[in-house]
Amino acid sequence: SFLSAVSGLSPDKEKHQFYVDVAPEFGFPLAIRPRFQLNVIIKRDEDIEMMSNFADELILPFLWAEDGFSEPSQEMAEAIQFGLSAPGKLSRLGGASLLVVGGAMLLAVLGWVLWVTRQGGGSDSLAM
Repeated sequence: SFLSAVSGLSPDKEKHQFYVDVAPEFGFPLAIRPRFQLNVIIKRDEDIEMMSNFADELILPFLWAEDGFSEPSQEMAEAIQFGLSAPGKLSRLGGASLLVVGGAMLLAVLGWVLWVTRQGGGSDSLAM
């Protein structure tokens, strides 16, 4: 295996694993911990004295990087909570608004009909 072929490896899942926790409702990360290592491959070169004694191929790690966050911040948690509750609240608010607008339009039409019938005195004045 690769682990036995390389000397000096001691992997620890907690320290080396790339981790992402995704919110299923939205599909964005609640927690992400990207970790990676960059290696350089050094090959033996007979023309360079210092490198003539190297193994045929030497893989040398030269950069280890880790970034991200383990849990959402308070601000992010509040935004997520709002995002989860907003569709229900906004649909109720939109429905109530449309009912109010519809009621106002109905009252306006009824008021107009009453006004026209009192002004002209009959259904003849309603004909268009």
